[in-house]
Amino acid sequence: MAKKETKREAGATVAAKSAGKIAAEVLKRNPDIKEVYVTSDGTAFYTRNDAQNHANSLPNREVFSAKRGAAVAKPAAPIPDGGTAAAEVDELTGEAVSDEPAKTEE
Repeated sequence: MAKKETKREAGATVAAKSAGKIAAEVLKRNPDIKEVYVTSDGTAFYTRNDAQNHANSLPNREVFSAKRGAAVAKPAAPIPDGGTAAAEVDELTGEAVSDEPAKTEE
């Protein structure tokens, strides 16, 4: 007996296909960017943080990412702390930003 396919196994969801079409158009019009993020309402962003912040105001908080040359938009990885972080990497040093106090040897 064949295994029943779920939505994820059968292929991209309707939302992912719509996001893929929007992302393809944005990438076509902006040859200088390599990746675009699309929220469930169809708004495109150049950064994941901006897309996640906008998605927090929507009933469906999914954010899809599409890279240049990719066939289908995929759900973007969620920001670790639920989208409240201002930045994940220090722009000057390139090191990870942590809200935890530094551990010192005493």
